[in-house]
Amino acid sequence: MKNLIILFILSSFILAKDLRVASYNVENLFDLQRSGSEYTEYIPFTKYGWNKRAFNIKVNNTAQVICDMKPDIIGLQEIESDYSLKALQIALKRCGLRMPYRAIANKKPSTVKTALLSKYPIIKKREIDPDGKLRSRNILEVLLNVDGRRLFIFVNHWKSRSGAESRRITSAKALMKRLLKLPKNSDYILLGDFNSNWDEYKTILRTPRLNDTNGITGINHILKTIKDDKLVTKFNIRWPYHYDLWLELPPEKRWSHNFFGKKSALDHIILPSGMFDNKGINYKDKTFHVFKPNYLIKRDGSIFRWQVSEKGYGKHLNRGYSDHLPIYAEFTTKPFILTTKKVEVESPSTKLEKNIAHISDLYNMPLGWKNITIPEAVVIYKKPPFAILKEPNNRAILVYKDINALRYSHKYKVLVKDLYEYRGLREITKLKVLKDFGKRYINNLLLKNFKDLNKKEYINEVVEKITGKYRDGYLYYKNGKKIKIYFKNSESIPLNNKTVTLKNIRIGLYKNKPELVVE
Repeated sequence: MKNLIILFILSSFILAKDLRVASYNVENLFDLQRSGSEYTEYIPFTKYGWNKRAFNIKVNNTAQVICDMKPDIIGLQEIESDYSLKALQIALKRCGLRMPYRAIANKKPSTVKTALLSKYPIIKKREIDPDGKLRSRNILEVLLNVDGRRLFIFVNHWKSRSGAESRRITSAKALMKRLLKLPKNSDYILLGDFNSNWDEYKTILRTPRLNDTNGITGINHILKTIKDDKLVTKFNIRWPYHYDLWLELPPEKRWSHNFFGKKSALDHIILPSGMFDNKGINYKDKTFHVFKPNYLIKRDGSIFRWQVSEKGYGKHLNRGYSDHLPIYAEFTTKPFILTTKKVEVESPSTKLEKNIAHISDLYNMPLGWKNITIPEAVVIYKKPPFAILKEPNNRAILVYKDINALRYSHKYKVLVKDLYEYRGLREITKLKVLKDFGKRYINNLLLKNFKDLNKKEYINEVVEKITGKYRDGYLYYKNGKKIKIYFKNSESIPLNNKTVTLKNIRIGLYKNKPELVVE
């Protein structure tokens, strides 16, 4: 009997199956049939160029990404129809990835739908309708047979951030209602574009436009990825709470979407306690990744999305991929094995953010609460409610409102406690002075020898002196170069073609382009 038990255990490990599960918002994979609900530029066979050639390029480009990622199961968002899904399925087969099973949430005539492709057979498909209206996309629920084991996949695409949080809570409640009907410790995966950050419960407090729910969020509060205002970890997860796999990565890498330089984690893979036990299907620790090969990232760091002229409202240029990066994680039929020691996952206390950093590092970090020390920063500008800190031989950054402890031309050691972006402009909204080194000579820290001020690295710098001609909202300088200029006091706006000289002017941001700000 003992030998039989040992043989059974060994055979279980030998027959164990590993699988890769991915999520990808493919951005507007529209078909070539008129349904009446298409976006104008995607109405087939019009002047915008959405035709058979454009469709095939889009499908093949999407297939290239998925083939290179090699998932066994993938949840998809922004698929218009089964026609589009089947075309993608065929393209995947051509590039060597066979995913014979497909499902799509097509009970609503919505423009873009959730879908799934799988190497494993589909046992059952159903749709979760959040509100019975067209205003919310259906959540696709698929039950798969993974070598005799049952695995539920829930593919989500919640309301975009053009709508308030109450719209996303509607989807979250409908999903959670369904999850609570499953047996405890069921094996399921929540994935898709949730249009929410992993720490939405914090970021929403700084975004009044979204916060119509008094700080309650769908992803954190309703799906229970936080407990007692702290993120749930794989060390303390219990049913019916959930663990967001973004916490597997350091904070600066938690992004899959880049909107005009503002990086966010809108796409998620979220797991229940049943994926961290010793039976069924389990998560393989530390295998969550963002898939970002070089061809998906442009030289300026932005995502190489599908290209449409006239800022997305013109003719298709027939190149590019999606405005989202795919994400994936590995799973196994073996028991869950923890490979990492317990660490705090709240961004203020991560190892990275306890370290000393440079101001330039602040531009690459996710927004939110921080605990970062800048050892040397000089106040090169102060006009309430703004101040600007400049690190010698490094970048400058704006401080908004929390400037009372800062004195003009003094050098400080500061603790950055909160980072924020307003219309793309990175700024510090909370800091603490750790040490005042006294007054410093700042002339050498101001911007002097410049050829073109329209460079992103000049944002938040202070120009020592500039002379040029004002015309229709622009300052023309240095042989025809121009930059947008904003006068806070309208009475200070000069006449057109008048030559002006400005001193100690900060460079801000307007419609994602640098501008001079005269306060």
